[in-house]
Amino acid sequence: MYKNQLQELAQRSCFNLLSYISIREGPDHASQFKAKVNFNGETYESPNYCTMLRQTENLTLRQAAGETRVYKNLLQEVSQRVGVLLPTYTTFRSGLGHLPIFTCTVELAGCTFTGEPAKNKKLAEKNAAMSAWSSLKLCKPFHFVMLCSSLGMSSILHMNLKTQMTQS
Repeated sequence: MYKNQLQELAQRSCFNLLSYISIREGPDHASQFKAKVNFNGETYESPNYCTMLRQTENLTLRQAAGETRVYKNLLQEVSQRVGVLLPTYTTFRSGLGHLPIFTCTVELAGCTFTGEPAKNKKLAEKNAAMSAWSSLKLCKPFHFVMLCSSLGMSSILHMNLKTQMTQS
């Protein structure tokens, strides 16, 4: 399941396909496995050893699938569906020249969300989008709906937003 999701995402987004590294430890009769999956330049490692290789690969793929949700795309889809302006990302660079730190904010329908600092601009934007999506999905969907209401959105759009956020 996770393997198919990640492969489809890689093909749609023109990423490199998944690559696997399996680590085997122990004697032949009691082998334990760990797996590493490389997806879009990021490596994900299974959290613990498993007795079956397929089991450890699935754990690693699940971890990668959970962390690589395309939050920027989700925010864009929601904003298009509810009829507000697309998200606007602003990235700030700080730190030393050889060790930059990037912090990003995303503005969506008048709300500003700040992500965790990161080593590069792409990851900072992903963190901001993840922060915005988490806030909208888990904590503040009502506030977002009220904000959209103040912008003159119809109740049909409110329902679309609630449905979209519940399904994703």
